[in-house]
Amino acid sequence: MDGNVVALLVAAVGMLGTLTSPVIGQRLTARTKREEAEATHERARREAVHGERKAAYIAFNAASRWYRVEMMNFLHAVDEAAVGDTERTELRASRQAYQAALAEIQILATDEVLAAVGEISTRLTPAFHALKRLEIGAPLPGWSFAETRDFLLGAWEHWLAMHRVMRSDLGLEG
Repeated sequence: MDGNVVALLVAAVGMLGTLTSPVIGQRLTARTKREEAEATHERARREAVHGERKAAYIAFNAASRWYRVEMMNFLHAVDEAAVGDTERTELRASRQAYQAALAEIQILATDEVLAAVGEISTRLTPAFHALKRLEIGAPLPGWSFAETRDFLLGAWEHWLAMHRVMRSDLGLEG
């Protein structure tokens, strides 16, 4: 190859490099900005989900505790033959709040938290049915006043386990 041809090729490549470098630079800059925007968006999404989970965990904790307290109040009212509209209304309201919080947590919670929540739910549901049967004077076998009271009191250990799992899921261990 002749020196003139080589010089011409080098000049052509240099000229192409000079002409294309702004375009390549713009594309690289645009890609970097797009990746940064995507990372910012993903970080904001994760923070929003974390906030939603935290709110759902707090709501479920409060609602399930309120429901359990109202079940205990109702149980004592049944035992004292003092169940009235107030006790029924409070039990119904706490149960509705519990069910709403449970529905929300079933959508937002991780599998580990759902398992812990399930331990609470599997205790409150049969206890509610036992209460209603006690109210009408037809207790279920194994669900006398004392057995129901002990069952509800014993359920507390499952709240403590649920709290640990929720705190861990939110990164609040310790």
